[in-house]
Amino acid sequence: MAGAIGKRCVNLVHRRAGWIATSLVALISLTPTFATAGVLSWLDDVVQASVRQADPDLAARRSGRLFAKETAELGENGLETIVRRSEDLGRSIRKADEPASALLDARFDRLIDGDADLAREFARLSPAERKFVVEMGETAQNLARKYPGRADAMIRGMGAEGLSAVAVYGDDVAAVLAAEGPQAVNVLRRTGRPGWKFFTETVLPNKNKLAAAGVLTAFMVAPEQFVDMAGQATDFAVRQFASAGIQLATAIGGGAVSGLETAVGSWLESQGLNFTAVRYLGMLAAAWLVIVSAMVVIGLPARIATAPVRAAIWPFRRLARAIRN
Repeated sequence: MAGAIGKRCVNLVHRRAGWIATSLVALISLTPTFATAGVLSWLDDVVQASVRQADPDLAARRSGRLFAKETAELGENGLETIVRRSEDLGRSIRKADEPASALLDARFDRLIDGDADLAREFARLSPAERKFVVEMGETAQNLARKYPGRADAMIRGMGAEGLSAVAVYGDDVAAVLAAEGPQAVNVLRRTGRPGWKFFTETVLPNKNKLAAAGVLTAFMVAPEQFVDMAGQATDFAVRQFASAGIQLATAIGGGAVSGLETAVGSWLESQGLNFTAVRYLGMLAAAWLVIVSAMVVIGLPARIATAPVRAAIWPFRRLARAIRN
């Protein structure tokens, strides 16, 4: 009797274990990709599908993962982080428009050519993530049309943040981002277009010298120390580039003006006259003396340099002469 009861208990445990296992399998089969919703590997698939739609040369081959580095650094659930960084990157230059949900759905469907699995996961995303994914896919398609056969390699080189920077700033930054890697995004993030111009026109042509002197690394980490928001090199940049044997002629002129203003201001301060108007008059006078001295050195008559001053005081000399007469 006891043996029969024990046997029934064992059978009951086995049946319940089977029911639990069956339920788990059914749940997983009903939501086969739920665990991957919003992850970077899913975004990777979307971007690749978008590229293949636009470039027939890439449609027949599998290019491998595009965002492997970001996935390794941020984990599979790093999409939210990438979205936030993209919003910060474009906050100052693009409108915070919110396209209608139906419009985003239509744009996304064109990107993936009706892939039901990708569309299912897209529907699970937040509005900000949905907008970001569509922009990434459309940017990837634009690159595929502009650089046939190369878009996948370029996107892999620039990474997810680089592709988002292209979405914000335009295709003209893509080639440099692809060549220099995701770290170049920091230049755009910290200095915008003015700093990017300085980067491409002044830093990159001297890349090897700057790298050998350790200046390139310093620039990539903190470009705002090298260039102001008007795109002009700072005094710090002048000194750093000089340490690498590179002279910044335009920046040196700005440094000279800054130094002259500092020197004049210090003297006026000692006299108790350091007011803005007086300081600039002192700078003009000092600059004029420098010009006169240079003309004398090269042999030109001093009268040429003093002509503006003599013209300015001529009416007063006439008046004084009239009073004496």
